[in-house]
Amino acid sequence: MSSFQALPIAGALGAELRGLDLARPLEDSVVGDVLDALYTHKVVFFRDQELTPEQHIDFSARIGSVFTDHPAYLPTLEGHREIVVLEGQEGGRANLWHSDVSISEKPPMGSVLYMKRCPDWGGDTMWADMTAAYEALSDRMKAYLEGLHAVHDLAGTVRTVIRERSQQTRRPTAAMPSLEGLPRAIHPVIRTHPATGRKILYVNPTFTSHIEELPPAEGDAVLDFLYRHQDQPEFQCRWHWRTGDVAIWDNRATHHYAIADYGDAPRTIHRVTIEGEAPA
Repeated sequence: MSSFQALPIAGALGAELRGLDLARPLEDSVVGDVLDALYTHKVVFFRDQELTPEQHIDFSARIGSVFTDHPAYLPTLEGHREIVVLEGQEGGRANLWHSDVSISEKPPMGSVLYMKRCPDWGGDTMWADMTAAYEALSDRMKAYLEGLHAVHDLAGTVRTVIRERSQQTRRPTAAMPSLEGLPRAIHPVIRTHPATGRKILYVNPTFTSHIEELPPAEGDAVLDFLYRHQDQPEFQCRWHWRTGDVAIWDNRATHHYAIADYGDAPRTIHRVTIEGEAPA
């Protein structure tokens, strides 16, 4: 019998786990139950936690191997290179649908977020279930996508951001910086979860640039369809943060979107990332 309650927060995915103090050492069986809940619900939440940086890292390390080789543009907590500090008022916003670092050959398994400072209103995060999105496709579309591979390319993301900012400010498009050497990876359009064996729709509008086996026009049409399909509210959950909340999500099986609707209010999150494996 589990030592905590799992209370679903939406029909597709997401559950609040009640009854655990993550600052205390957990037995292996309890950690196993948390992982089972994560694989079942894709994203799990804990309210009213008080964690030191060491406790945050120690708990995350029970979930999986902690990632430390963060790129230079991501600020880390002084003395704790395992923890990335996301400051909303200093550019730490991710208000677009994405799967973290899918441009890597081995994207993260997931992350453990700890809300240090929450705005009085706004700043919710949404997650979307890419297993549910896959299962809702027609059998013909599933068969069509099987065996295709998508390119995940940071250079394409940079180009898109520069174009969008120019359109928003109504200024001429800024000169493109050199984009050579930026991370790029090729992954199956349909991947299989290594723990559950379930299939996952694995393309996202932030990092996926094109499908290898298809001509550009056809590939763009397929990706546009998939992005509209996986954007349906029926695949989503939404979490209203409070200071002290912890969230763990399965980065392989979900997309997420941090809603930037809190103006200049402070919003600070500490993130520990769990190492993953090459999608297959």
